[in-house]
Amino acid sequence: MKNKFLAILGIIYAHKLISAVIALVVVAAITVGSLLAVNSNKPEPKPVVSSEEEVSSEEEVSSEEIVSSEIVLEEPAESSKPVASKPAPAPAPSQTITSGYKYNTNMNIENNIFMDSLVYTGYKLDYHRSLGKMWTYIPAASKRGMGILSNIGYDYDGGTSGYETNANGKPDIAFFEKGDLVCASYVTYVYFNYLPNVAGIDTSSLTRPNRSYSANDWYIAAKDWIAKGYSSAIPFTASKDSSGWIHYKSAANIPIGSVVFFKNYGSNADYASHVAVYAGYKNGYNWLYHVGNDNGPEMCAIERMWYGPDPQWPLMVVSTPSNIRFSAALEVTVKDADGKPMANVETSIGTTNASGVVLKEGLNYGNYNLTYTIPKGYYADKNSISVNLTTKNNSLNKVSVTLKKQQAVTPSKETESK
Repeated sequence: MKNKFLAILGIIYAHKLISAVIALVVVAAITVGSLLAVNSNKPEPKPVVSSEEEVSSEEEVSSEEIVSSEIVLEEPAESSKPVASKPAPAPAPSQTITSGYKYNTNMNIENNIFMDSLVYTGYKLDYHRSLGKMWTYIPAASKRGMGILSNIGYDYDGGTSGYETNANGKPDIAFFEKGDLVCASYVTYVYFNYLPNVAGIDTSSLTRPNRSYSANDWYIAAKDWIAKGYSSAIPFTASKDSSGWIHYKSAANIPIGSVVFFKNYGSNADYASHVAVYAGYKNGYNWLYHVGNDNGPEMCAIERMWYGPDPQWPLMVVSTPSNIRFSAALEVTVKDADGKPMANVETSIGTTNASGVVLKEGLNYGNYNLTYTIPKGYYADKNSISVNLTTKNNSLNKVSVTLKKQQAVTPSKETESK
């Protein structure tokens, strides 16, 4: 009887234990379900937006737009690149520039010869300024709709070298509009087409790239500028933050017109995959003139070159060649009738040195009236001379002034008797 009672009691306890376990499982399931329900009602975390939004405050930029905002395309493979449809012309002879020519410096970010080479392609700079977005970063995808770009696009299939000229000997913009440009052929257009053929700046002393459409050939040519002492490589540091911005810091001021090279991000090879012309520093950006996508010639910034499906990384900055004058210089030599130099003669551009020479750089091209003070004991037919400052002789204009000695007056006998 006792054993039967214990067996019945065990069955009751087992039943209670199973019920308890089932209850715990149900409670756990309800708890997990509640937690999932609560979490499903929480908002999705917002994507990290880069500081591009800071410079595009008028528009809200999505994370998708940020990723694709700067598309730097690889240049076509060398094997598929056709030969330019027109041969590269010989360097144009220097031309005389009339008064009022504005290129007095290549260091003014708002007005310089390299900016004008962008405008010459059809880029609507005045309209860009009128929008109030000058020196404000604009996402690449937004530019075409703004109406500021030229009709030149990216050269996917080849056909333009950057050297092409029209019947007037000027850059053939209509041809570029049909065949488009790549980064390297744009820099070729600037240095070896626009500068000599429009601005009258003689760049024939500079080594040219073997292939005008190759960024790496430009890299090789620019290294030769350094080897010849025309340019220097400007040191810099660069790092990337989590949002993709390049933090770029140059060890020295970068002259406008310097040639900036990039390599494919992550590559350790000494090989340039992109090239651009330095436009100046303003509003926290190191600006560039370049061709990197369907926008054709445009303004970009070193800080944004990592964005896009083909991220680029700074490789080298080669300074604007110092052997090329981008403004006029006037050298005045003052001598006496015997050809001896005259020091300390005051002129409207300065005072002559011991060699009788005074040099003034950074002048506008055009017509000038040079004046000079005639020292005591000397005379001349006039105390001024007209000069026309041109691009000839690498923009170095020379003028010579001759002053004659006054003859000593010998008193006559009649005067002595008095």
